[in-house]
Amino acid sequence: MAASFGAVLGVLTFFVTAWLWRHGATGAASVTADAALLLALVCIAAFAVLDGPARLHKAGVPIGRVLPPQWWPEDSETVPLLAACVGAPLVVGAGLAALLFR
Repeated sequence: MAASFGAVLGVLTFFVTAWLWRHGATGAASVTADAALLLALVCIAAFAVLDGPARLHKAGVPIGRVLPPQWWPEDSETVPLLAACVGAPLVVGAGLAALLFR
């Protein structure tokens, strides 16, 4: 679902940029594509950095012992994974727009 949402955002970004470029606003098209690309990359990086290690530090598990599987942190649907699923197609759409409409 997150990847589908990201794909919709990427296509929407591309179409808005193409629409601006086609109607003569080449500067606005370039700024829109670059801003969308930069914003998507910054958000993905922020979610990956801010959410990743803090979760493992909160566990309070003794170091040097073997942990049973029920103590392992669950990695399914974490915030960085969802951010990457949304952001990857958005980055592709904004990147293509930035390259084509410059």
